[in-house]
Amino acid sequence: MPNELVSRIENLSIKHNAAHTSVGDLRRGFDPIKDPREGPGAIHPIVRTHDETQEKMLYLGRRELAYVVGFALEESEQLLDEVWGYAAVSENVWTQQWEIGDVIIWDNRRVLHRRDGFDQSQRRLMKRCQVMSSVA
Repeated sequence: MPNELVSRIENLSIKHNAAHTSVGDLRRGFDPIKDPREGPGAIHPIVRTHDETQEKMLYLGRRELAYVVGFALEESEQLLDEVWGYAAVSENVWTQQWEIGDVIIWDNRRVLHRRDGFDQSQRRLMKRCQVMSSVA
């Protein structure tokens, strides 16, 4: 990501849409929203510092209905499109070719992740474990 873009986003915050699931479905109990400035959601810095490595990292969440706090909607959309243009480039994407017995572990603070579609006729077993940091 160009230094100029990093400088532009370094002290900005992003609002993550809480009304929709990761696949875009409206969560039960929420009203549909069209303007992300008015939707519910947590606000976080766009750039964070990793607790252990002290490296800067993007903290983007989902793209759909995200909003850069304090920006005009069109300006927010343009900036997020630009950032995502660097965040999701193909040379930085890992696609797992699943085999029986595979286990994948990642640091949620540093990795954007998603699952792609899969053959619904195939058995799929997923177990999830989260480890909390001991850093206060």
